[in-house]
Amino acid sequence: MENDMHGAALVERVIAKVREDGWEAADMPDLDEEPVPLAPEAIDALRMPGGRPLPPSLRRWLAFDSRLPVDLGWYEEPSAPALAGRSLSETTEEMYGFGPGEEGWAAMFGEFEALLPGRGFPLVGGSDSRRLLYVGEPDSAGEYPVLVTDTDDLPYVAVMYPGLDVYLADEAGLLDLDFDTYTGLMDHPVYGGRMREHAELTRLGTEGLEIQDLYFPDAGADTD
Repeated sequence: MENDMHGAALVERVIAKVREDGWEAADMPDLDEEPVPLAPEAIDALRMPGGRPLPPSLRRWLAFDSRLPVDLGWYEEPSAPALAGRSLSETTEEMYGFGPGEEGWAAMFGEFEALLPGRGFPLVGGSDSRRLLYVGEPDSAGEYPVLVTDTDDLPYVAVMYPGLDVYLADEAGLLDLDFDTYTGLMDHPVYGGRMREHAELTRLGTEGLEIQDLYFPDAGADTD
């Protein structure tokens, strides 16, 4: 792996870029105030849901600023973080804000929970689509995948980024990434290997799954 293209080293580059230029993505929370670093001992004591370790990307970001997760709705107080997360149906309901008559959408995303029983943390980006950090199994870099959900036709879920590290770098405009499709990084020369790890670990495959693929897998996306 290129050392500065993954994990904490990539987030170090993100921090430098954001300090200088701010976020390139308009929907990311501004860094108008001074960053609020989380103390090393507090970071060491933190765990992801299920007692899993923090990914290197999040450890480095929290050492720089603990307010971004508050802005994203992960916890309420920078001084007292608690990374509980929510189920996929609860996370999508929070992200989309399903209104009257839309209750079925959360229930349909709940159908994916047999496949994806881990906890989710909302991220910004998209309109019919939303992104979330999914805490299942980490990849070889110790990172958890960023999933995309979509409501344009039928509920759809796929691996979009191999980790919070690459997601943050993209939001900062640090990387020139091609997203002709949500899963466009599967063949990326740097990130393709990690993407395919998550495609297998999540069982979402390299093209993601629509809800009917849960019941008729042979008619759906590639799950190799």
